Amino acid sequence: MTIIRVLLILIIGFLLVFLSLQNYNEMTNIQVFHKQYNNISLSVVMLYAFGFGLLTIGIFAAIDEIRLRTRLLRQKKEKDALFEELKALRNFSLGLEEEKEEKEKR
Repeated sequence: MTIIRVLLILIIGFLLVFLSLQNYNEMTNIQVFHKQYNNISLSVVMLYAFGFGLLTIGIFAAIDEIRLRTRLLRQKKEKDALFEELKALRNFSLGLEEEKEEKEKR
């Protein structure tokens, strides 16, 4: 799955470079948070938009990863507790049989 993601990012990156080279001479005006930027190359705007998109996706992916790892850790602890309980129950039944055998020997 990671390989597919990396390949997808590389393909999008190559497309971005291709589009940037085609639109290198195009100038545009943009407004970001009430600040006006005049005569900026369209390729620079595309590069910043792509970078901001990667950053946004990275933040959401990190939050999701933390949530999933926390859930996995909680389930692992629950599994270990259930395994210990099962082990204790198995040993408990053996302990009763050993006590019966000792009583019969006496």
